[in-house]
Amino acid sequence: MERLREKGQELQNLLRLKSRPVGVSFLEEKGEIPPKAKKPRDRGLTLTICQAMTWARIYGWTVAMKKEDNLCIPAGLAFRFLESTKMSNAQALSRYMVEAGWSSSLDDSQDWLIMEKPCKTILMEPLEKATVEPHVVVVHGDPSQIVKLVHGYGYSTGKKVKVQMSGRMACSEYLIAPFTLNEPVVSIPGTGDRVFSATQDTELTFSLPFPMLNNVLEGMKVAGKKIGGNRYPFIPYMLHQAQFPPMYEDLARELGIEI
Repeated sequence: MERLREKGQELQNLLRLKSRPVGVSFLEEKGEIPPKAKKPRDRGLTLTICQAMTWARIYGWTVAMKKEDNLCIPAGLAFRFLESTKMSNAQALSRYMVEAGWSSSLDDSQDWLIMEKPCKTILMEPLEKATVEPHVVVVHGDPSQIVKLVHGYGYSTGKKVKVQMSGRMACSEYLIAPFTLNEPVVSIPGTGDRVFSATQDTELTFSLPFPMLNNVLEGMKVAGKKIGGNRYPFIPYMLHQAQFPPMYEDLARELGIEI
């Protein structure tokens, strides 16, 4: 696991992240949950998935989320903690979005991201403390940090990164999408993330399948290096002369100031 921890630290060092990269594992059975994992129910709480993510990335806690820990019904349908007995989970999600005022249509063609198999436990660990190899790695950062990750992926594959964005249920976009589609995803956190989990206005997410992480890290180090564009923070071009309004020089002459 030392290799995982090194990758987590490397990500933080390269991007100067304000919060920790998080490794996420989807356990179909009981699985081996780390003994020190925090279970919200042990604290008398139920949480949203995005709150649990904040526990992991801000507090640095390992968090194990099961059905009984989850507060968010739409997320429960997406991760299949919950199952509708009257319709498909996708249809149930469409109904929730209409009734909650997030959609005007019950169109069943809405592209819901739903786990293929029921998930028993979502394990979230700061990558620098990881005890198991995760399925997905999630990074929260500002746009300039996220674009560096996009550069790394583009350098190593020649491909673009897709954006998953609906403004609602962003947890499914940055967790389920990279897992089921097997590709990196950039997502803009939605309302729940802003209201419940203290996600900042400046933050985006970049998430990717863990096996791709090493190539993205190596790509980040060399993408744009030939032209000096691979440093972070970005270095602004300052080899130009600023121009003041003409009145500054006119007033200088009037005041007897030699320039």
